[in-house]
Amino acid sequence: MNTRLLSLICIACFIGSPIAYGVDLQRADVTWNGSLAVTSDYVQQGLSQTRGQPAIQGGLRAQLDEHWTIGAWASEIDRYYGPGARTEVDVYAARAFRITPEWIASLTATHYFYPNDSGYVRYDYDEVTASLGYRSAVFATVAWSPNYADASYRGVAADRTAVSYELSTQQPIFGSWSGNVGVGYRDLSELFDEQYWYGHAGLMHSANRFTVHLTYTYVDRSARQLFGHERAAIAWSGTVIWRFGDID
Repeated sequence: MNTRLLSLICIACFIGSPIAYGVDLQRADVTWNGSLAVTSDYVQQGLSQTRGQPAIQGGLRAQLDEHWTIGAWASEIDRYYGPGARTEVDVYAARAFRITPEWIASLTATHYFYPNDSGYVRYDYDEVTASLGYRSAVFATVAWSPNYADASYRGVAADRTAVSYELSTQQPIFGSWSGNVGVGYRDLSELFDEQYWYGHAGLMHSANRFTVHLTYTYVDRSARQLFGHERAAIAWSGTVIWRFGDID
């Protein structure tokens, strides 16, 4: 394993660990779970990370107590033509805050790492996400990065601030079927002097440890002009997820 990645995982584990926050290890109820998935297109904040191609994904997370979670997640990627990273690895630590029985907030720190990335520009970046949820059905999220990097038709920009805002909801339809819809706004002013809107709507079916997603993604004209139709596509995608470990 890459030594830098190993160090990041160790740091994330310590930041979220019971030791770091004085949790009694003998009394802590730690649960483990993970997932393996295949998706027809890895889409993040309206943009394809695989230029419309399939990807294999997987993750592992530990729920340390009712507040703290740490984990790692990885996916195949292919964002740009030519040589560059073909894998994204995320390590994160999250803290949940129960405000009322109906309202819960969370704060997540994530490091995005791209092994074997191009030597010209390093696309590794950090992100802090704050989320507010109501009855586990409606969510408002703000994501802020102090050192984001990306490439577009306007060139390459690195170590710049990027912010996104998203409002989404998930509601049961019937049986094991549910629906979801969301809208987001991403501010890339410091990178490309541009902003764009994106949205998604879809259906989800859950049975035992398997979940199937069918999602329609929309991005506005600004995103399509900035990133092209391969990365900023208005399209359908499908994902099959298998979950293992301690499942609620």
